[in-house]
Amino acid sequence: MNMARKNNDSLLEDLLNLSTKLTWKVNLALSLASYMGFHYAASLPTPTAKNMSSLSDIVLTQALISFSAIFQYLVPTIFLIGTAVSAIKAKKRAKVLEQQSSIETIRALSWQEFELLVGEAFKRKGFEVREKGGGGADGGIDLILRKNGRKSIVQCKRWKNASVSVMVVRELYGVMTAEYASDCILVSSGAFTSEARLFAENKPIWLIDGPELLKLVADVQHKVLQTKSQSEGTNPSLENPCPLCGSIMVRRIAKRGINAGNEFWGCSKFPSCRGTQ
Repeated sequence: MNMARKNNDSLLEDLLNLSTKLTWKVNLALSLASYMGFHYAASLPTPTAKNMSSLSDIVLTQALISFSAIFQYLVPTIFLIGTAVSAIKAKKRAKVLEQQSSIETIRALSWQEFELLVGEAFKRKGFEVREKGGGGADGGIDLILRKNGRKSIVQCKRWKNASVSVMVVRELYGVMTAEYASDCILVSSGAFTSEARLFAENKPIWLIDGPELLKLVADVQHKVLQTKSQSEGTNPSLENPCPLCGSIMVRRIAKRGINAGNEFWGCSKFPSCRGTQ
């Protein structure tokens, strides 16, 4: 009895760990599917000698009914918890990415936040991202990316000063081969040695150093940076959206009319939208 209980606890713990790594949409689908499956099994007629060919069939069917009666609520609940956790993590990933403005802010992140940042950046590039959890014996893999039938493995190195050596790149390349991945990506907030870059040449290895990571993050950030407005000494306003289209407003200077020389808030979508405040 104790052994069976331990096995059940281990199974439920594994399900919970799995659910926290899935998207909220997948968790919702699994929650519904598991409820329907277990509910159907729990609703089976009580086995008797009349509808079963042997005693073993009666015992197995009764065990299935009893098992399903409990798990028809427990398993879906686990996936619903996973839905909530996934939604919270998605919000945190987005917040971490949007807050980055320089290589210094990236290097100030914890290693967990650094992995969230990298994962969110690739997700916004159209990749399906699966987190490996980090901090454990994962063969050097922090993220697994999939896109257009290709599998890529990612290792994140939140190093502030030290350069990533060729040994690290070589080891990840070996893991890539063992995982049958199409390529591997090594992301560092620092730099790579010349030997590391030389080894990566003409191989399916993508090395992303600090400046390249900053550019990747900037390319997928949702906040709009208007080059023209910045050249005029203006800043985007995220707190006061355009009253016409909802886009962010930027501070401008009127160049003609009775308000020439005065500052005002204008829509960042100008001239397609002419909202002002």
